[in-house]
Amino acid sequence: MSNSKNDPVQQQNKSSMSSSELIKGTTQHKTLQPVRLYHNLKLRILLPLVVAIVVILGCSLFGMYWQGRQAIDADVKARVKGAQRVLANQLDEDAALLMGFQQFLTNHEKLQEAWSSRDREELLQHAAPIYERINASNRVTHFYFIDLNQTCFLRVHRPAQYGDTISRKTMQQAATTGKTSYGIELGKFGHFTLRVVQPWLVDGKLVGYIELGEEIEHITPKLSEVLGVQVVLAIEKRCLDRTQWERGLTILGQTGNWDQLANFVIIDQTIKTIPPALLSQIDSGKRENTPVSLTDSSTRKIYRGEIMPLMDASNQQVGSLVVLKDITQLVTKLRKTAGILLIVGFVVGGVLFVICYIYITSLRNVSKQLIETAHQAGKAEIATSVLHNVGNVLNSVNVSAGLIQDNVLKSSANNLTRAVGVMEQHLEEIGDFVTNDDRGKHLPQLLIDVSHQISTEEDTILEEINSLIRNIDHIKAVVASQQKNAKGTAGVIEEFSLVELLEDAININTASMERHSVKITRKFDDIEPVVSDKQLLLQIIVNLISNAKYACLESGNKKHLLTVRLKHKGQDRISIEVQDNGMGITAENLTKIFAHGFTTRKEGHGFGLHSAILAAKELSGSLVATSDGPGTGATFTLEIPYQQAGTILCTK
Repeated sequence: MSNSKNDPVQQQNKSSMSSSELIKGTTQHKTLQPVRLYHNLKLRILLPLVVAIVVILGCSLFGMYWQGRQAIDADVKARVKGAQRVLANQLDEDAALLMGFQQFLTNHEKLQEAWSSRDREELLQHAAPIYERINASNRVTHFYFIDLNQTCFLRVHRPAQYGDTISRKTMQQAATTGKTSYGIELGKFGHFTLRVVQPWLVDGKLVGYIELGEEIEHITPKLSEVLGVQVVLAIEKRCLDRTQWERGLTILGQTGNWDQLANFVIIDQTIKTIPPALLSQIDSGKRENTPVSLTDSSTRKIYRGEIMPLMDASNQQVGSLVVLKDITQLVTKLRKTAGILLIVGFVVGGVLFVICYIYITSLRNVSKQLIETAHQAGKAEIATSVLHNVGNVLNSVNVSAGLIQDNVLKSSANNLTRAVGVMEQHLEEIGDFVTNDDRGKHLPQLLIDVSHQISTEEDTILEEINSLIRNIDHIKAVVASQQKNAKGTAGVIEEFSLVELLEDAININTASMERHSVKITRKFDDIEPVVSDKQLLLQIIVNLISNAKYACLESGNKKHLLTVRLKHKGQDRISIEVQDNGMGITAENLTKIFAHGFTTRKEGHGFGLHSAILAAKELSGSLVATSDGPGTGATFTLEIPYQQAGTILCTK
């Protein structure tokens, strides 16, 4: 690094250069005519505003539409789960009702007597009236008396068929556990039946089994009505015999289409026409719940729902239960609402755009005035610093001149004049006078003493004259620095040396810092010339050095130390640091010091740092402050690029 520590004498010699030399030094740089690209304020603000309005409007509409679709999907899922619950609850309720009937049957004495005597006709005689009543009132369609060896002794609902073995899962579970068992099972005619098998105990002894059952086709209309959904019930063909299934349709007076699907048969549906897209999904035969989302091309209706596997009492999948919700009206309403909001959004956005356009048009002129005010305030800050420093030096000049005047008035040369006068009076007998006269004897010693005093006085006067010359030269250097930088105006881009600019800023403040014993240390890297706004940058640095000086003075520290650093920051940026050991900054004020009007000094105006950070941004740079707290000092770091962004430099 260069210029890390400069000797005060060297600094004094440097500051004592003639103004012509300083001005000559400034003209050794290339003379460049800068051109700044001024961006259109309306374009820079209104274009992002338009983009922001479009983005906000788009995101709002998308969010609203997405939330609407989520609400629809949540409603469909709730209805699907509701269908599962309703189906399970309905089966449980019907099973409980059948168990109540079975309890009545197992305690029926006539039935017990007929069963114990193995009289099928008498058993049918007593059971048939009961079956007719519960069939009419509660849709009971199956009524069995079964032997212990699981052979059908009597089908009350079909008396002519008996003697076959009942091998259904519900029968096996009741025989194995000795407890009532129930579940849905697929009959040979392709219909689901809720079957309840109860062990028949007489006097605590198992004598057989009673089975009641009901076909569950009545449940699908109930699901559709309660939940507002469409229901389709499909059975896998592998579980059916086509002949028996078609025979069952004939017995029940129903119609069906075995060839409609390859793997399934539709046995029940509440929807008038099943969309082809749904048929293909049903026929895929997936073993897990499958969401359904489709549009019926013939009716233009939109459906959401789910295909659920249908399990029998043995927990084997034998078919699929499809639950569909018609969401056509909901989607239409949602789209209509989105369209209305889109129109309203464009209207509101257009009004905001017009208002902002008018406001920015007036703001542009105000902004230009504020920028000019900031520049003038910066110049005034520099001019004030220059006048303050010149005033301090003039005080020293006045002191030196007074001392010279006092030394001349009180000079020992007056004693020499009186001695010479005495010698002139006794010039003819000067030897005798000096040898024998009492006054003459003291004359040689007087001349010797006067000579020494005059020599001392000459040294004092010469020292004060040298001090006077140095102070006058310093005034010339400060004024020359101001004149050199005042030639340009803020807003002009040029190539210049940062080291020289920092020295100028320090020279402007040197006298006041020397007066208050503020020691300044320079730590400058070897930095290439930069392309930026020289006048604006000088204003920032002068302000930072001046603030650092006041921070040192108000800290109460015996030593006042200030360090100015210039160093590289990456490949394309430069860092300028002004560090002091002053009063420091509280954590709370670190976020406020750059605000307009904020100051901690009684005589401060709160505009300097605010103007500095605005100027730093205008230079495509940044200005930050750091401090560990009160009494720890502070560091202000200014970062700028080697070449200010958005500028073009044109040489003559």
